[in-house]
Amino acid sequence: MAKKVLQFDEKALLGELTHIERVLLPRASYLSLNRAVFDARVRLQQEAKNRFKNVSRLTNSSFLYEKPKQIGNSLEASVFIRPYIPKGNAPAKYLAPQIYGGKAYRTRFQRALEQSQTYIGRDSEPILSSDKIMSPIVKISPRTYSTITGQMRGTSKPKNKRYFYMGEKSVRKSGYKKGIYLRQNKKLTFIMKQIDMPSYTGKFNFFKVAEDTVRESFNRNLLKEIGR
Repeated sequence: MAKKVLQFDEKALLGELTHIERVLLPRASYLSLNRAVFDARVRLQQEAKNRFKNVSRLTNSSFLYEKPKQIGNSLEASVFIRPYIPKGNAPAKYLAPQIYGGKAYRTRFQRALEQSQTYIGRDSEPILSSDKIMSPIVKISPRTYSTITGQMRGTSKPKNKRYFYMGEKSVRKSGYKKGIYLRQNKKLTFIMKQIDMPSYTGKFNFFKVAEDTVRESFNRNLLKEIGR
């Protein structure tokens, strides 16, 4: 993920310092910068909720910050998106198209379906091509994604609560839509719709939100910490 660097000159902001202010400045700078990156994290979480529908807890908890560290003569801190999670999709990767624009990120689930064939119905070709994705109709947990993948690959074949794919052959003249369905207790539920790969314009302005919040918070708290 790209980086943007902000630099603050406390002396330029504060002007002439008294002896007491010079003594207080190192600690005041640390506290102010620490508060600034924390505030930026909270503001990014709020912005995500405003911009996206049904923000998951994983996404909302993936806005992180590092506390200030002394590097040479400078204090450095950062605000970032979680770059990696074990056995999952890195939030920094799947949020990138929302920040920079471009085609949607193909998750591990989407890539797995490119190598999967449904064992129910007449559609036995690989379920997804690289220009298609499955868009959830209902909320789906990580465990359910894993279950669906296993059933699409034929490694799991339960008698009830079966997930299966309806493609071109299955939906022809049937009125159903292409996608993945759940059959449970003799009822059929549409859970994922097959759609063309979407593209995004970059509506989540991560860098501007973070920069504006850090700048405002740092300046305000620095003045407060030294008693001005």
